[in-house]
Amino acid sequence: MKKFKLLGLFFAICFFMVDGVTAADTIPIGVPIPMTGWAAGSGADYFNGIKMSVDEINQSGGLLGKQIEIIRFDSKGFEPEIVLQAADYLCGQKKVASIHAGWAGWGQDVRAYGKYDAPFFADDGSQAAVDVFREDPEKYYNIYQLTPTGPGQANSMFKALTNLPYEWPNKKVVIINTDDSWGLEIKDTLVKNFEKIGWKVAKQETVPYGTSEWGVILSQIRRIKPALIHFEIASGQENITFVQQFLKRPTNSIVSLGWGITPREVINVLGTKADGLIGEMPAGLPGPKAPNAAGQAWLEKWNSLFKYQVPAGAWITYTAVKAWANAVTQVGDAYDFKAVNKYLKENGYEGTQGKIMWDKDNVLRAQKGSPVVHYQVQGGELQAIFTDPPLTPYPNTSFIKPRWIK
Repeated sequence: MKKFKLLGLFFAICFFMVDGVTAADTIPIGVPIPMTGWAAGSGADYFNGIKMSVDEINQSGGLLGKQIEIIRFDSKGFEPEIVLQAADYLCGQKKVASIHAGWAGWGQDVRAYGKYDAPFFADDGSQAAVDVFREDPEKYYNIYQLTPTGPGQANSMFKALTNLPYEWPNKKVVIINTDDSWGLEIKDTLVKNFEKIGWKVAKQETVPYGTSEWGVILSQIRRIKPALIHFEIASGQENITFVQQFLKRPTNSIVSLGWGITPREVINVLGTKADGLIGEMPAGLPGPKAPNAAGQAWLEKWNSLFKYQVPAGAWITYTAVKAWANAVTQVGDAYDFKAVNKYLKENGYEGTQGKIMWDKDNVLRAQKGSPVVHYQVQGGELQAIFTDPPLTPYPNTSFIKPRWIK
């Protein structure tokens, strides 16, 4: 009997060892990020920010003397069943100490991860997610959004668009968006704001993800001849195909891609053909020259590691890992979830641009330490032209009239 007990102990020890490191030697974090499907490009951008932060912590001695271990899960297209599976796998089975995502489900993620207590950071930026949070703030106290909501971002877009140093040829706008909560929130807010100042929403089109042929919509745009086209689809490929087809016979229109300008694959494919396009990155670090020394050092490190300009979501997912790790350090226990969440809520985090604080809905609204950055593509790269709040022209830059406007 004693022999069998010793064998059982031996196998248990082997089971919990990987490459000579026991489970107790690491602090696991969950990273549910799209690795396949329409959002995989943005998923890679988010992941690089998370990994950069984890590597820095591990290389400096770890967290509470332990190495952080990343456990990934392919969240694909954020289907509700996939989001639920991710939460149960990462929190229920793997017992992760925190979860770091990019987009994560626009509401269903709040329900899925709210069943647990580990801090969950997502880049949803969705009023739909806030509405779920508000159903039971005590239950969902561990949910943190890393950007303003869709309406908040759309209000910032509207201010930037209407403050461009540009003489509009008319007051007609066309808005194209996806049929998810994100796209609809942006569309509804922009329509309301433009109509309030006397503009005509000459066309509004809601399309599904995966749309790649824009001929019919572009024919209608060419008849309308709008001063402004706002295209809000949170997937790189749709932005790429729309711009490519628009440029074959462009109208004298400012083209705004909203958030869609910042997934790295858009600039990678379009190159200097994208020059003149505008868009925004919520919770961004302005570039290519940062506003302060700490930000500049961060950008230079990013460029040395990845050899391209910082894309959508990377800086804020990096910052979220650092904010969580700082809270854990202050509390002294990664699994004292009540205390870690309390610290995050009450103290926020001192980041590269200043302090960030979550509001009563655990949303990181636009603030000095985490501004909305408005860009124009110039020379095949993103150039900051405004930051918000308050909406301010970015130093030593200027808006350039797109070359397709005659």
